[in-house]
Amino acid sequence: MIFDFFHQQRLNASQQALFDNVIRTEQLSDSRLFTAIALLLSLFFLFSDYQFLRDEFEHVATIRISIVICCLFVFGLLTYLSTKVAFNLIAVGVVSYNIVIVYLGVLAADKGLYIYQQGTVLIIIYCCTLFQAPLRHTAIITVTCCLTYIIGILMFSKTDTIVVINNVFIFITAAIFGLMAVMQREGYLIQFFLQSQVLKKKNKEVHEQALTDALTQLPNRFSLMSVLESYQGKVPSNMLIMMLDVDDFKKLNDELGHMVGDVALQSVSSVLNKYVSKEQGYIARYGGEEFIVFLEDVSRASAQEFADSLVSAVRDMPSDRLPPITVSLGAYVTKGQEQSISVCIEVADQELLRAKKSGKNQAMFAGF
Repeated sequence: MIFDFFHQQRLNASQQALFDNVIRTEQLSDSRLFTAIALLLSLFFLFSDYQFLRDEFEHVATIRISIVICCLFVFGLLTYLSTKVAFNLIAVGVVSYNIVIVYLGVLAADKGLYIYQQGTVLIIIYCCTLFQAPLRHTAIITVTCCLTYIIGILMFSKTDTIVVINNVFIFITAAIFGLMAVMQREGYLIQFFLQSQVLKKKNKEVHEQALTDALTQLPNRFSLMSVLESYQGKVPSNMLIMMLDVDDFKKLNDELGHMVGDVALQSVSSVLNKYVSKEQGYIARYGGEEFIVFLEDVSRASAQEFADSLVSAVRDMPSDRLPPITVSLGAYVTKGQEQSISVCIEVADQELLRAKKSGKNQAMFAGF
């Protein structure tokens, strides 16, 4: 189990950062809550303090209540700190409270009461269960609590040696079992995290595949619908909308075959994608041999120049496997007052038909 745990611990830097952000943050939130509840519940021991330590009750009550208030105040600041620092502060609070327990055990030992010395084992059990800190923090806390007990009781009390040995044995046993449980929990958490990341990656790939045209690797019609929805019915001004169609594509398919037609579409999409990507625009395969392009913040003069450059780039693209390929292009520059982007696309599509009827291999603009 130990070997498996350390094997599972091998996270790279990016995975570790994400693990801390996702898993550790949730653990920190739970640990803050559980620790605060545990500290408040510990105040019920004031009744035992009153029964057994009446002469010291006021002194003991002051210490208990003060440490609880201080810890709760510090826990309230944890939201502003990193998970690592936050867990360190909680660990300091838990160890500090254990020091209080040992101190009470010293006071009780002078009265022949050894039951107070068992409080440390409760701290150890708590740290290995509800307190969901990383293994390193948990191990440091449990070891520190054991050492605090041994040093405190042996140096400052008159506790019988056999009682100390018995308690130390109990503490060490609880610590070993607890840390083994924490190791197993950490292993499960890391395994769950890695599996969830693989699942998210696969889901992302499936989602991207659903929005990507298999032949050209451009966004498809479904992706275009998502883009249109992102505008929420509003039409931005000065957005260039272009519809492109490969000229005589049916003839190319009929004479040279569909495989050549596929190569032609891939070549055209590669050229278009290269030019559109430079301008940080959006391009998608609209269907068949048609493509659609969005380019925002474009003046009418630059729109004409850009459209002509696309037509020329396709006409001049080098290819030994294809006959000369050209495209016709219809374009429209929005004014921001149109009814919808779909209406603008229809206008650009009509211009595309006009370009084809006017001889193909050219760009036509609405309103120019």
